[in-house]
Amino acid sequence: MSEFFHNGQTLELNVERMAFGGRGVARTEGFVVFVEGALPGQKVRATVTKAAKRFAEATADEVLEQSPHWTQPFCLHFGKCGGCMFQDLDYAEQLKWKAEHVRDQLSRIAHIKDPLVHPAQASPELRGFRNKMEFAFAGGGTEGGPLSLGLHRRGSERVVNIEECHLPSPQCAEIVRHTREFCRNTSIPSYDPRTRQGLWRFLVVRETKATLQTMVQIITSPAQDGGAVRSLAEDLRNRFPGLTTVVHSTRKARPAIAQGERQVFHLGQGSIDEQVGDIRYRISPDSFFQTNTLAAELLYAAARNAAALTGTEHVLDLYCGSGGLGLALAAQAASVTGVETVAAAVHDAEANAKLNGFTNCKFIAGDVLLTLKDLEQHPDVVITDPPRSGMHPEAAAALLKLAPERIVYISCNPATLARDVKQLAEGYALVETRPFDLFPHSPHIECVALLERLKS
Repeated sequence: MSEFFHNGQTLELNVERMAFGGRGVARTEGFVVFVEGALPGQKVRATVTKAAKRFAEATADEVLEQSPHWTQPFCLHFGKCGGCMFQDLDYAEQLKWKAEHVRDQLSRIAHIKDPLVHPAQASPELRGFRNKMEFAFAGGGTEGGPLSLGLHRRGSERVVNIEECHLPSPQCAEIVRHTREFCRNTSIPSYDPRTRQGLWRFLVVRETKATLQTMVQIITSPAQDGGAVRSLAEDLRNRFPGLTTVVHSTRKARPAIAQGERQVFHLGQGSIDEQVGDIRYRISPDSFFQTNTLAAELLYAAARNAAALTGTEHVLDLYCGSGGLGLALAAQAASVTGVETVAAAVHDAEANAKLNGFTNCKFIAGDVLLTLKDLEQHPDVVITDPPRSGMHPEAAAALLKLAPERIVYISCNPATLARDVKQLAEGYALVETRPFDLFPHSPHIECVALLERLKS
């Protein structure tokens, strides 16, 4: 416990910079204070929420002097919902700090002096850019209060009823409002993970950019619903004529993840199609697809450039999902082998390869690490797009043994990117890193990093 700080203490702080993750950073009496809800350039009055030996955490209560980079938020829910933190920060500053966070993580964790990090590529759209939104149900019944449907408060399980949202299209908010009212009228409560009682869990809305198709996925518990879900699905199709498909999935597992375990029924074709560049993708209810279509097109183009394919290379696509990146490279490769643990995603990848007429693609459903140890075809180029936790440490070691000429690492977490780059440093040099902003107004940043094999 710090002798200088104590919980509940009030401080006046000049916020100097932004920490990785989005909190403001200030200093007082030689100590660092991480300030929730504060922007670089602001002077704030803040309350200490955690006092440690060498630092403190605090929450901004009042802005005493405004930052020159402050801008007026455009959503009525800003500050209440956790959907986006930085509506009040000028977009150029958002990009600046995102690139700086990538550079800082590579320097501090990977121990690379002056890494080449390009300026962050802006999202082509700053509103209406998301093609997928996940909304949570809460409450309902006799004890839970009125049924809510919306987004979680930042750092909380509480749900904010969403009346408007500027991340997807305006139609998405209309679907949410209509669904909330319909479900309230059923008097059926939402699912409570503590008691495992109740029905409604999530509403997932997907909207394509190129084909203008919309999918709504209603995720419930497996509880009996008396036909309520089918009635909702039919009502949505009648209310929104442009709705391509409605899917009902159930999820029994307690963790609050907006992913179905079993599909009960669908109205319409059961999937939607999207196009990124020249490649068409079929998106099923639980398949992964980059949530910012127009920015993903820029990211895929950068990955193609980094791979530098000539038509003779065998490409290994790790954590391939439904084949997005691998298919984007297939026309320039001799072959593409994708590896993914989720069997349903592999099924989608195979369907997408067929949809685009690619015969040089193969997809394997299995553990990435085990597959790396038992490959039949030696890869010339490896594409890896791991989850936020990064690659398994032994996967990095296996890549060192495979020794492809180039590794193109797609990252959604600069910290685990830096950790994996450090693990690969024995055989690879980090040539460059290109940040892409697929999530404006949030702390998240995607990167395309190019690693080349060291010459002996």
